[in-house]
Amino acid sequence: MQADPSAQRALLQIADLDTQVAQLRHRRTTLPEHAQLAELNTQRTRLGEQVVASQTRLEDAEAEQERVEADLNPARARRERNQKMIDAGGVDAKALQSLIAETTHLKGRINSLEDTQLEIMQQIEDETAVRDRLIAQRTEIENRMRALITSRDAAGKELDTRIGELASRRADVAGRLPAELMALYEKVAQRSGTGAAELQARRCGGCRLELDMTELKRHANAAPDQVLRCEECGRILVRTEQSGL
Repeated sequence: MQADPSAQRALLQIADLDTQVAQLRHRRTTLPEHAQLAELNTQRTRLGEQVVASQTRLEDAEAEQERVEADLNPARARRERNQKMIDAGGVDAKALQSLIAETTHLKGRINSLEDTQLEIMQQIEDETAVRDRLIAQRTEIENRMRALITSRDAAGKELDTRIGELASRRADVAGRLPAELMALYEKVAQRSGTGAAELQARRCGGCRLELDMTELKRHANAAPDQVLRCEECGRILVRTEQSGL
């Protein structure tokens, strides 16, 4: 393939723009906010699981409290009824003994239930504090994530703007080059990232390998408009005053 030397040198500008775009895209995908958000999201998920577990324990305790109260209230009512009958003295001795025995049993039962009730109330208080603390921690993380998302989006937008500017410059340069030359460049770039490199100090500016003497001699003897390729990486080798030929 033949192409005017100035068109070949313009490929170096295209390659430089492609390199800059690739670097900016890499920066976009590796913004520090990405890693920070991923870590915070892991923490948020873990806290969410802990909140659910705490809420479950709290609901279990509240349900147990309801069961205790369901037993406690009728026991208190029966004890009060029995005590009134005992105080009134309107029952025979045998019935009185039975009432006293039942009332004594009820007092023990009520005391036990009240102790359990107090324990459950403390458990509910403690678990509520745990749940609320976990929710507060999760909320704090979510606020940090919102701030990071805003920062990430702003940085991404800035990088996108710069990428767009470089793409516009590339399109302008590429539009002035022969279509066949650009087609070759694009084909090579799909594999190597850039499709052209400067032959500088007898080395390919793309793969950085030094050409052997046979290749150097071939390049030195080639016509100025002949399009040369690196034998190693396949890039278009552009000859300049720095090529050492």
